[in-house]
Parts: sequence; C-alpha cells; structure tokens
Amino acid sequence: MTRAKRLRAAAMLWITVCLLYAASAHAHTPSLSVLALDERSPGEFIASWERTQAIQDVSAAYDLLKPVFPEHCRFAAPRLDCGERGLTGRVGFDGLGDLSTSGMIKIKWADGGTQIVTLTAAQPHVRVSEARLDTRALRGASNFIWIGVTHIWLGLDHLLFVVGLLWLLDSWRVLFKTVTAFTIAHSLTLGAATFGLRSPPTAPVEAVIALSIAFIAVEIAGEARTKQPSLTRKRPWVVAFAFGLLHGFGFASALAELEVARAELPIALLCFNVGVELGQLVFIGGLLALRAALRRLERALGLRFAIAGYYSMGILAMYWFFERVVAFMPDV
Repeated sequence: MTRAKRLRAAAMLWITVCLLYAASAHAHTPSLSVLALDERSPGEFIASWERTQAIQDVSAAYDLLKPVFPEHCRFAAPRLDCGERGLTGRVGFDGLGDLSTSGMIKIKWADGGTQIVTLTAAQPHVRVSEARLDTRALRGASNFIWIGVTHIWLGLDHLLFVVGLLWLLDSWRVLFKTVTAFTIAHSLTLGAATFGLRSPPTAPVEAVIALSIAFIAVEIAGEARTKQPSLTRKRPWVVAFAFGLLHGFGFASALAELEVARAELPIALLCFNVGVELGQLVFIGGLLALRAALRRLERALGLRFAIAGYYSMGILAMYWFFERVVAFMPDV
C-alpha cells in the first residue's frame, strides 16, 4: 500500500469514528446531571434532581451517580441532615466516571443565597464550607466561568461551526474581525435572552444552529470544486455575526437551565460569557496550531477526498437538524 493510500485509509477511519461519536452525542446539550440541595433549616436539606440527562429513570439517579456528602452528614433521600456542623466538607458524585458525564450541585442556603459547584469525572469532588460565607461570591463566579468553558468544549455543534468558519480564514486581521463579530453577536443575544427579553423557543433554535454548520460545509465544498471565493470568505464577519446571534440563544438556554436567582443573574451572565470566550479561544488556538498540518494533509489526500470530508461535515449537521426537528415535532 502506497503512502497516499495509507493516508486516505487513516483519514477515512478517523472521519468515520468522529461521525459515529458526534452523531451519538447531544451537541450543545452535554450530559449534565444537576442535584439541588434546599436548606429548610440550619444543617437540614431536601435533595431533588433538576436534571439527570444521562439517566432515564430518575429514581435510579442516586444509585448510579452516588452523591457524596461530608462524613458527619446523614443522607436518606431526599433528606440530608448535617446537624450543627452544617454542610461543611467534601461533596460530589462517585459515579461520574462510570457514566462519562458531568455534574452540578446547587446549594440553596436558608439565607437566600445559592452556591453552585461543577463536577467532572476528572474532579468529582469539591469542598464547601458554611463558615467562609465571605468567599461564596468568588467561588460562585469561578464556577460559572468553568460552566461556560465546559459548555463550549462539550458543545460539538458550536465547535464544528468554528472549525468550518476558521477553515475559510487566511489572515490574522480577518480572523480577529471574524472572532470579534461572532463574540459580540452571541453576547448580545445571550444577554437579551437571559434578562427576559423575547427570544425564540430553544428547540427550533438548536435545529437552525445545525443548519448553520451545513451552510459552512456547503461553502467550503463549493470553494473546493469551483475555486471561486464563497460568501463566507468574502464577508466572514457578516456570516459570523449573523450566525453568532443564533448561537447566543443556544448559550442562553444552557444558562437558563441553571435557574439562577435574579439577584445573582448579572454576575452569572458575565462569568458564564467569560468562560464561553475562554473555552472558545483555547479551542481556536489549538486549531490554528494544527491548521498548517491539516492543510498539508488535505493536499496529500487529494481534492475528491477533501470534498468527501466537507460533505461528511454537512451530513452530520443535517443529521442533527432532522434529529432536533423530530424532537420538537414528534409527528413529523
């Protein structure tokens, strides 16, 4: 087998694996389980699941996710009794690694404050303390930043859109304009939707987000065939701004699911958006570092194989589109 054929075979295997994984993933709605702890009296909480996306049977969530509480606390679902010492110590989930999911614990204190801690399979436990109330705001801010980062990294549809968009950019100046336009656009709609201004329903928005990826895929494939610059290459910031408005509504739906108290909404919005931007910049940096190698691979594989890769991107986007349409239009 020649070197070119080995490259084609390896690339085809990689594309197939990526498509199978991405098709089975819930893009923009990562597998996140949320346990709420409502403090009814000092040291006494009522637990309830707000989300158990990876688990169909909610009643089995405690056994599968295995919540962990400080040793002095007694837990018999849904009651958690931590006595005079209060909820001070290690909390988390022991079952995250088995389920390959992420988790969140929302602690609603009796004084009206809310503390949110995020958990992953790599870091399934954190420490909380009622004695350090002065640092709760700082912990909450860092948690919302991390929520924004992980939302981007687990949002495969958003990442795929960014991949396609960057593929058509050739200069740092254009890259800066495009990324800035996309950031401004999704920040506008994220803020507007979060503060209660009228926004479209989440399910149709998610479906159209998938179409935005298909649009970019068609643009890239069209350029490869005709050798003529596409609309995205001519005016990338316009395309980025237009679709950025749409993606902002997708981000807003993720923040809305956290049910943040109105008083904490401004800082939550700011930190979540900062996290989104940090996660996006890290991802873009990684893409730029690999882009030269990917360009060489594209030339080595040949035009037909490259176009097949672009169409695979479009096929995946349309799969997401029809999957989401069926989800909110079950009679289709």
